[in-house]
Amino acid sequence: MDERITKYDHLYKMMAEGSDPEKMHIFGHAEKHIFRELVKRDPAMADAWLAMLMPVEWHNYLTEEEAKEVSEHIENQDGTMGYHWPCAVLFPAVESLGGVIEEKPFYNKYALAATMNMIYSDHADSIAMDMGGKKASDIPNEKMALSCYRKAVEKLKDPDRPRFVRWYFHM
Repeated sequence: MDERITKYDHLYKMMAEGSDPEKMHIFGHAEKHIFRELVKRDPAMADAWLAMLMPVEWHNYLTEEEAKEVSEHIENQDGTMGYHWPCAVLFPAVESLGGVIEEKPFYNKYALAATMNMIYSDHADSIAMDMGGKKASDIPNEKMALSCYRKAVEKLKDPDRPRFVRWYFHM
């Protein structure tokens, strides 16, 4: 391993495991400087770096790319793969139902989309049975979406596991 990485890891550990605000300030100042240089030299890498830091601001946060990755691995109870509600359909539908797409600090819109679709994927048939149907296709899509939305928001705002989404989807 490059000795610079070893040295960086050592300095990071000193800052992260300590309680000295001056060390945190020094580390933060260096990170700020390097980030500004990264923006100039490689904007795509700067965007990726910033996306990795966004969970500091949100309890449940996924990037658009992470949400797409999640969608590729979801297998629905009916055997179909991928999101039941793609983001382009889901966001306007949630708003039309009176839902909130993003609620700081609890969740951003991609965390909501992944969680709603996960709930549909794992529980659509039992939700349908609770609504008087036998399977998900027996229930109007709007009613199913509202139920999945409510459950997703409860999951994303659950104080027992405030940072649920990244753990659940292995991010």
